[in-house]
Amino acid sequence: MMRGHGYLSALEVTCTTGSSFSDFFDPSGLLAGRLEGYEYRPQQLEFARAVDDFLRDPEQSTMAAEAPPGVGKTFAVLIPAILAAKDSHILFLTASIALQEQLIAKDLPKLNALLGKKFSYGLLKGRSNYICLRRAGGYIPYPDAPVDIARWIEETESGDLAELPLPSGHPALVQTAASARNCLGAGCPFRGRCFVTQAFRNAQDWQVVVANYHLFFSHILSGKGSFPVKYHWLVCDEAHRIPEAARNAVMVEADAENGASLLRPRTLSGFDALFAGHQVDGSLFKKRAAVCRDALDALFGLVELQYRPGDGIAECSEEVLHKGKEMTRALDKLLEPLRALEDRFRSGEFENSADLGGVSALMNWIEEVGEFKKAVLWCLSVSDFPAWGYWRGANARGANVLMSAPVVCADIVRDALESEGPEKSVLVSATLSLNGDFSFWSRETGIRPDKTLVVTSPFDFGRQMELLIVDIGIPVASQGYDDRICRAIEKLCDENGGRTLVLLSSLRLLKSLAQWMRKRERTYDVLLQGDLPQKELLKRFREDETSVLIGSVSFREGVDIPGKGLTQVIIDRIPFPHPNDPLIQARNVLEGQKTFVRTTLPNVKMFLRQAVGRLIRSSSDHGRVVLLDGRALDRKEWKILESLPACKCRRLSIKT
Repeated sequence: MMRGHGYLSALEVTCTTGSSFSDFFDPSGLLAGRLEGYEYRPQQLEFARAVDDFLRDPEQSTMAAEAPPGVGKTFAVLIPAILAAKDSHILFLTASIALQEQLIAKDLPKLNALLGKKFSYGLLKGRSNYICLRRAGGYIPYPDAPVDIARWIEETESGDLAELPLPSGHPALVQTAASARNCLGAGCPFRGRCFVTQAFRNAQDWQVVVANYHLFFSHILSGKGSFPVKYHWLVCDEAHRIPEAARNAVMVEADAENGASLLRPRTLSGFDALFAGHQVDGSLFKKRAAVCRDALDALFGLVELQYRPGDGIAECSEEVLHKGKEMTRALDKLLEPLRALEDRFRSGEFENSADLGGVSALMNWIEEVGEFKKAVLWCLSVSDFPAWGYWRGANARGANVLMSAPVVCADIVRDALESEGPEKSVLVSATLSLNGDFSFWSRETGIRPDKTLVVTSPFDFGRQMELLIVDIGIPVASQGYDDRICRAIEKLCDENGGRTLVLLSSLRLLKSLAQWMRKRERTYDVLLQGDLPQKELLKRFREDETSVLIGSVSFREGVDIPGKGLTQVIIDRIPFPHPNDPLIQARNVLEGQKTFVRTTLPNVKMFLRQAVGRLIRSSSDHGRVVLLDGRALDRKEWKILESLPACKCRRLSIKT
């Protein structure tokens, strides 16, 4: 994935001596001359110089920097990093798909043309983003399928499912995506053309590898070893999301639906021929599988009776724990006849055998069953509460899931980064500090930077932005709240002629607002999260200057829409977590009454700053942020407004 390049050796010499970056960032510099719409921002130059000084200081290994939206922090980090890297490889981690795509489609191609230094780069995604050729071979398309997958497979070079015009969760993606569970490894007949293997192989040669936090942490924390692509310097954008990413990577889930699919007769019948050829009693195996299915149903049926979805589990009932042990004992008995085959596989007996594919599939299944059993026992033991939270959840299709995750991730993050040991780490976000103090972020991540930096915003918020606080008049849990919110948002969008990004705190409210806004024809288009891939939604939002985009928390970051196409951001409420969130409950037990002030409120302020930052992206932008939550003014002790840019503020109350 090599891009266009040229050579500007004079600029390289100027920067590699560490003297000045004015050749790039000044009003008459290289960026101004080559980039349409470029604005000189002294904060960007300050940022770039600080990064360059850090990279060249042998005594410093970790830098944390906060730069508000619109500073241009991506170029401020990448220009000095790429110029100083020489033979070093850079791993650039982000949390959002939008930022990854912007880096690959816009920022890195521009830098390759501008810097005069040839470098290769690419986007490395997780396994589930690529098509599995083996699974695709058994895919039966729906009659109204909007794409011919077989034809696309012949044409694609990357196998990246994002190339298909399908929304997230479409059955075609679910049925054909690669996954650890279905991977046969060396036993796969398509291993020579595997797109996942190809992606990791290609990335070894890239000088700048773009990836996401989940891929990074899942490799390191799952016991798979180091990150599978070599790098020397680590750049973490959206670094406020690091604890959440680490938590998701180590989260334990025992999904009843996945367990049932492992044990369903159709799955097990795929091993009939293998069992017959290797003296395994298939009839006894299926009888034991039936016992396992009954035990699984009994366990999760009891879980459903005793716990509501989202309920935290501080102590598992004896009855549920007994049912869990019954089920795991049944699984152990099911696997007993397969131990001999497993030993023969591990000894390499099947390496050149015609049975390799079948045995590989069986070993994969055994591993999945073992992981499921361990997950059930862990979630039911509740042994690490309150350091870990435990709860009953649900998957995308509403099936029961037992879940567990660490409450505080500082040790996990610190251990992961220390095990990787990059020579230099630059951690960047619009929200890392509270009034210039990084101690909250450091406490949550376990990262103690050698150097910190906070740069100010380049924008005049008093002139460019207005903050409107709307008191809805009824609490969130009240009947009629959703309708009142929907009416308010509809009126605000109509008054503004569209041109609005709506950020909602729940998928329930998102569905309600979608139905409300589509009840009649409007003078502007309404774009809804979930209707199309996020990349396509943002593209349409940019192209149609009067449109309204309705999304949830995933659109709170990484959305960059300067100009007249976005003059209003509506936020439904201060983004407090639900008080019954099991992780919040566990943290309350862990830390006591100080949790709200020590942890919850700082997080909320950072999330809100991220959302507000979507509005003003250039010095010519104007507009308003609307927060539909009167508590921002009423609860003065929270100091919500003090955490936001200083601007004109008005209050509006909606009466019953």
